[in-house]
Amino acid sequence: MNEHPWPRKSPIRLNTLAALLAFITIMASLIVAYTVFGDQLWRSITRVQQDRVVNVATTLSRSDEVIKALQLDVPPSPAADIEQRMETLRELLNVNFIVIMNARGIRLTHPNREWIGHNFRGGDEGAALAGARYASLAVGTLGTSIRGFAPVRDDSGDIIGAVSVGVTLSHLEPLRAASHKRLLFLFLAILAIGGLGSAWLARTIRRRLMGMEPDDIARLVAERRVTLDAIHEGVIAVDARAHVTLINPAARSLLGDLKAHGIELGERLEVLLPGSDSEHQVLGDRAMINRRMHLGGRAFLGNYQPMMADGRLVGAVMTFRDSHEMQALAEELTGVRRYAEALRATTHEFKNKLHVILGLAQLEDLPALRQYLRELVDYRHAVSESIVERVREPVLAGFLIGKQSEAREKGITLSVEAETPIPQASDGATVHALVSIIGNLLENAFEALDAREEPGVAIHMALESRTLSLQIQDNGAGIEPEHQARIFEHGVSTKGERRGLGLFLVREQIDAVEGTLSLYSSPGQGTLIEVSYPYRPANGSAHDDAAGGRTHQ
Repeated sequence: MNEHPWPRKSPIRLNTLAALLAFITIMASLIVAYTVFGDQLWRSITRVQQDRVVNVATTLSRSDEVIKALQLDVPPSPAADIEQRMETLRELLNVNFIVIMNARGIRLTHPNREWIGHNFRGGDEGAALAGARYASLAVGTLGTSIRGFAPVRDDSGDIIGAVSVGVTLSHLEPLRAASHKRLLFLFLAILAIGGLGSAWLARTIRRRLMGMEPDDIARLVAERRVTLDAIHEGVIAVDARAHVTLINPAARSLLGDLKAHGIELGERLEVLLPGSDSEHQVLGDRAMINRRMHLGGRAFLGNYQPMMADGRLVGAVMTFRDSHEMQALAEELTGVRRYAEALRATTHEFKNKLHVILGLAQLEDLPALRQYLRELVDYRHAVSESIVERVREPVLAGFLIGKQSEAREKGITLSVEAETPIPQASDGATVHALVSIIGNLLENAFEALDAREEPGVAIHMALESRTLSLQIQDNGAGIEPEHQARIFEHGVSTKGERRGLGLFLVREQIDAVEGTLSLYSSPGQGTLIEVSYPYRPANGSAHDDAAGGRTHQ
């Protein structure tokens, strides 16, 4: 007996919960965005200031007034003209300091005149005295600051000093605060719009659900859960008082004239029901499987399933079929499932071999075609002449030509590119395995291009060190990330049920020879599959060594 839990009332309505979740998601996203954008904004401010102070320092370093002050080689003095001039420029340019130092790092100018004549502080001036222009962040007498350095050269090009222009971080703090304030106002506006959108979403959900809550919908699902499990058989559902609530078309077809048997929607069901052990309930509370039922001179084989909720009987479902039909169907279905699986596997392989035969026939390479057909009968593999200039393995070339014909019929552009010549393989097993692998991958690629305006598939091949590298890329719909990890498993497919065999065979064939298989896919952009497969050329190791970039000795 299956007892289904009855839905409980939620303290929060679905539309309210959806609105809260949407609003919280928007708010969390904005908080993250505010943090990230604030950091990027600060980085942008510092980069602009770095460029600014370096440019100012460079301009001052080329000033005749600065060069002459350094060439005088007189003791630094707070009353010097250069100090007065730099102080005026500092206020005009809105920077915190302009320091001119001689080749020994002694300050000639400084906003705090007490530090004039002392060594430059911060330890980052060495590169400037060596001839470099740059910006740095260091701690000096005025605190942490962004500094720009530029060397000062005389007419002969010798370095006689350097200029440092700086802006303290505390000086930039008001600018940072103003930028954050504007950003905050923008995000608050977005949050307000998101709140309105959440409210609209809540109303829309309630309207779409016709005012019902999830527990109301769950109640309807619970009443019909067993019915849906047996929908291909005759189904009759009744409530706790044995009144008919559902009759499916199969039941109408099996029973014929329902009125004659007293079976109508809303009416009490007097037939087909098993007896109850209790005087207080009409329906039996025990499930019955393969129960024999008779009605109108016909025999049926059926199941009886009561529906329990919170410990009480709320209804029942009966499913049934004609017993003679069930017996005949069981005989017909013996072994069908295994046969279907084998047939699907054979279809995949046989279709690929037909493409090879088509390609060899188009090449008019009858010896290769005879040899290939002979090997199909004897479970051996063959080689034939090449069709594509750089694909010298005839079976593989013929297969690719056949696939190109199929692609043209479907309006798909199939391009084949061999980066290196592909010689004949030393054994037919490798060729037929590659035909199967490429065929299955191309089949999936073609199916992924159904809705594309300019469908295209590209095959790229290269042979190096006895390994054939194969790339197949399409511009189809791509594969969702949640499906990519399981796409090579047996029976897993995004194209519906009873699929998922081709890619499984690809994985099996590649794993059997210890090759590699990789998949890269982006939804809406396409899929790239990379395969590396051991490949021994037919002409021996000398060719293989040459292909691998080694000298044969």
